[in-house]
Amino acid sequence: MENQPTKHDDDQIQVSGCGKTVWVHASDGSTVGRFSKTFGMDVHTTLTAQLAGAGQCLRCTHQAPTQAEWLEFCELMQTHYQITVPTTLIEI
Repeated sequence: MENQPTKHDDDQIQVSGCGKTVWVHASDGSTVGRFSKTFGMDVHTTLTAQLAGAGQCLRCTHQAPTQAEWLEFCELMQTHYQITVPTTLIEI
């Protein structure tokens, strides 16, 4: 189906069928990253860490993003979770 998410990297990375949103899932199954061409980025701690007392947000924005923010999102996923999000996955 056209608007179904496409999964990458052992199901850790999903891209919406329209190419406007990327979700990243940590090894514990929690969604730790969302990048939207409309709403910006959310980089969160894992649910496991939150249940242990950690805060939720590591880096969040709430406006249409720039290319620089997309690159930052990809870098943060690598830094915090060792998940490589290809910078060519979506186009800003």
